[in-house]
Amino acid sequence: MKPTRNIVLLSTCLLACISQPTSAADRMRAGQWDGTWTGAGRTRTTSNCIAQDDVDAMNGDVKSVRAYLEKIIPPTICKVTDIKVNGNQITYTTVCTGAKENVITTNYHGDSFESVDTNGAKSEAKRVGACK
Repeated sequence: MKPTRNIVLLSTCLLACISQPTSAADRMRAGQWDGTWTGAGRTRTTSNCIAQDDVDAMNGDVKSVRAYLEKIIPPTICKVTDIKVNGNQITYTTVCTGAKENVITTNYHGDSFESVDTNGAKSEAKRVGACK
């Protein structure tokens, strides 16, 4: 798999795996998230410890979400555009070197989420408690 594709997949999974709302204004909490990512004919398990600083950014407005995405998705590899924050849903577009445009949509439901993108990848995860 190409390095650029790996970064996009990792970024998509990470965004999805860090998110969990307790209300529309509180999409996520810090902690350990376990899940799966499926795309390009493969399925991978994911496990991420999400820090409070990252949670604070993702619970914020478009500006803070953009700053976080640009932290986890290097701008030299992928351009992040068209970020939309609507309650418990975040949608954004990436255009990566050598790849076509990809729109990622993640919906948050308490201690779980699901995410899909226009390239056919899907991910889902569940907060399983405090970080290990």
